Amino acid sequence: MQKKYALLLATVVATSAYAGQDKLTLTYEQLNFTNSKKKDNGKRVGVQLSHQESANLYELLYERTDTNTFQPPLTKDLLVDKYYFKYTRKLEDNQALSLTYATIDDNIMKETDGGNIYGIGYKYNEIAITQYISDYKHFNVYQTDLSYGYEKEYGSWEFHGKIMGKYIHLQDRKSNDFSKEAKEDYATVGLKLHIHYDDYHFGVGAFVGDRIFAVMNDGFKVQHHAMAFNKTYKCGIGKHFDWGDIKLQYIYQEATEVPIDNKDVEVRNIVLQVGYKF
Repeated sequence: MQKKYALLLATVVATSAYAGQDKLTLTYEQLNFTNSKKKDNGKRVGVQLSHQESANLYELLYERTDTNTFQPPLTKDLLVDKYYFKYTRKLEDNQALSLTYATIDDNIMKETDGGNIYGIGYKYNEIAITQYISDYKHFNVYQTDLSYGYEKEYGSWEFHGKIMGKYIHLQDRKSNDFSKEAKEDYATVGLKLHIHYDDYHFGVGAFVGDRIFAVMNDGFKVQHHAMAFNKTYKCGIGKHFDWGDIKLQYIYQEATEVPIDNKDVEVRNIVLQVGYKF
């Protein structure tokens, strides 16, 4: 397993030896749970390295989440490491192809510990479709994403919007206690709006409709616990500098802990992100 992670890191580091644009992004996140019977609060840190060379973009993300749990029912606090890799190739005629991979190291949720998530995507102009396959020990998750983006400029103002849809299918969900209470199919729709004014940028977004074991954030987040999210709202503000950018974001979500049918769980996240270009 360690060889796999070392290979992903070596891929990005090797590409950085060539002329291109590199960026290091650091993320710190606070998580608070309300009405959960398993989780109390936690923190998440992330380190992302991006390298852009001509038509090729390489992205590598390591993420660590420490969550304080209620004991019982759990026997210890939750520690999760996640590793993400994404490669995007721009083609002619406003086309692009992407490949993504993620893997999970979870000290409690053994059904999804060691899971491998694969994705392949295609984009033409502002239309994009991506297929993900999440390979877990006793069940698989097939997710199809479809999105349409648009851009408008009004003087110093820039507007970037995106409409998204996600369809999720669980295969062999009845094979284990972890996923047997989940539905076979889920669907959710989302909307994002990003506004730029001079060096400042503002963003809002929302998802409605149930989703579970979902891949989010264009392949850079995997929700691998048996929680069915039905509402997500987010807002953020940031500023660009010569050396990079800084962003502050608030996220509110509502979910159900599926195996025990615990409804009305609320999750609140505060995210601080700093990017440095070099």
